[in-house]
Amino acid sequence: MKVLRIHRAPLGVSLQDSGRSGFLRYGVSEAGPMDWARHAMANQMLGKAHGETAIEVGPAGLCLILEAGKLQLSFAGPGFRISLGGEEMSGPRRFVLRAGAPLEIVPRAGAMWAYIGFQGTLAVDRVLNSHAENRAGNIHALRVEPDTRLPIHDDPTVDPGEQSYIDPYLGRESRPIGIMPASQYRDFTQEMRERLVSQPLSIAPRFDRMAYPLQGVSLRCDRGHDILSDAVTLGAIQVPGDGRPFILMADHQSTGGYPKIACVCRADLPRVAQMSPGHQFLMQWITAEQALQQWDTLRKQVESLTALRGY
Repeated sequence: MKVLRIHRAPLGVSLQDSGRSGFLRYGVSEAGPMDWARHAMANQMLGKAHGETAIEVGPAGLCLILEAGKLQLSFAGPGFRISLGGEEMSGPRRFVLRAGAPLEIVPRAGAMWAYIGFQGTLAVDRVLNSHAENRAGNIHALRVEPDTRLPIHDDPTVDPGEQSYIDPYLGRESRPIGIMPASQYRDFTQEMRERLVSQPLSIAPRFDRMAYPLQGVSLRCDRGHDILSDAVTLGAIQVPGDGRPFILMADHQSTGGYPKIACVCRADLPRVAQMSPGHQFLMQWITAEQALQQWDTLRKQVESLTALRGY
């Protein structure tokens, strides 16, 4: 048994696995990682299933310490630097943490979400079949706060080693975000649909794991903005009465009473999650076939992470 002790954990640090599926009908959010691609990469580097539990680090960073022995960890997340015992490293990376050497995840300007994977399994009981934390719903298996101790059943068969990798998702930042029609798409005029994709948008400063408010566009729904509540999904773009749309993120509610004009495709959700407030981007309408192709391409790239030579 190994123990990771959280030394410093500002708001935004949590345990996340693939999410709490099957409970939306009871009003329980799925939660899960904000950036599913980097979360999957952190597990992939350790030879683990993509949905296994990892530590999600928010825009304020994290510092942790291993209490005894050594443990193989992984790191994935753009815009952050790793400081291990005072020595700086870059990610994505698999590395060995030794007892007493503080591991600091330090955000640079604009950094949003990063993930720390760990060798072995978390020795904490799941809540509703998941370790994922949803702070809005106060659901968690173990809340990550200063002095929290994470007990880990390490795998002695794993040969600790260090390796850096190429992030397959970098370099796509300039491409428009793909969106598809959502439930109330037909309740918006063609002018409103075109307005959503014809001008630069940005994330408003007051964001959280539940939703990212959008700046730069105002939309009107012809059939009104108060509808009978119906099911919502990750990535849905809702439009309230003030006309300012927002994107539902990992901790989204199970139902909503605002019309939904569109939904962000799964392959582009990591890009949206990693956009800091004020960063401008465009959206574009795509087909379901295009969305599936983009998701399949990214999934395969994550599954075949390329190690940097000469490391």
